[in-house]
Amino acid sequence: MNSPESAPQWPEKLLRQQQVKRVFVCGRSIEPPLLSHVVNFPRLEVPLAGCYENQIESGQRKIVVQLKPGDALFAPPNCWNLPIWRKPVRLMSVLFGKKQLGISIVTLNDPAQSPLTAEKFTQTRPLTGPIPKILDAMIDLQAAGDANAPFAELAQALLQCLGSSYHRPEPVESCPAKSLLEEVCVYLQNHYPYDVTRESVARHFGVSPNYLSRVFQLQGHMTFSSYLMHVRTDRAKFLLRNYNLKLDDIAARCGYRDTAYFCRVFKKIAKVTPAEYRANQKVGATDPALQLENHVMALANANEDVARR
Repeated sequence: MNSPESAPQWPEKLLRQQQVKRVFVCGRSIEPPLLSHVVNFPRLEVPLAGCYENQIESGQRKIVVQLKPGDALFAPPNCWNLPIWRKPVRLMSVLFGKKQLGISIVTLNDPAQSPLTAEKFTQTRPLTGPIPKILDAMIDLQAAGDANAPFAELAQALLQCLGSSYHRPEPVESCPAKSLLEEVCVYLQNHYPYDVTRESVARHFGVSPNYLSRVFQLQGHMTFSSYLMHVRTDRAKFLLRNYNLKLDDIAARCGYRDTAYFCRVFKKIAKVTPAEYRANQKVGATDPALQLENHVMALANANEDVARR
């Protein structure tokens, strides 16, 4: 995990100068477009400079919005947004994982000439205090569909609390391998639609592929590829339960280029085909949502207990 000394600086001055006055809240009743951002965790995105253009769902229809400093985008769990990268922008994105905050400072200087760059760091997510309470309030208000909800005030309060948390972080996990596992789990749940591999993830976190494999085997009691397949299958289940997308579209949204291979992986993990799973849901079968990160970390905790004995 990055420390405040080595991480990008929290943009405190800009956030203080450009307080949130308007919040665009994402929805999920319409099927998400291909390559849209949709994860199990809530996200808050704030443009620091330039224009951040997005397609989102609002009022059960797709619209394009342009966010500028003073605006924010809030995506509750499983709600989607599709960034449109055609204007210069500097953006802060905060992903509220179960155990960690994933913070990215994204910069696009010249859409025609230069690629996106991102400075990323993580810190322990506070489980007590105002941050979880404000976040829960925003999620509940979105679910209630309250058009007059004070999202701007809540988002501004959340950013102020995040700034305080940045300067006074929670204690760092004492086991580096376990901390790495948590970070990689959050990363995979945020990047499952893309072409991620053990090698690309290892490179992103500055470790060797073999070391990453050992971390998953020893700390998580499963392989890297098995975890990624479970993440993608979990997202496929969500899409099958909630949208009438074709299997080709679901496969593509879950990171598979080959629909036949996607179907084989799905059946291996879910014990039924995607079509059978969808049919079972329509007749009222229940499927508890997978808690992959909790499952992996529970195994890691059990492994630690065994080691101490």
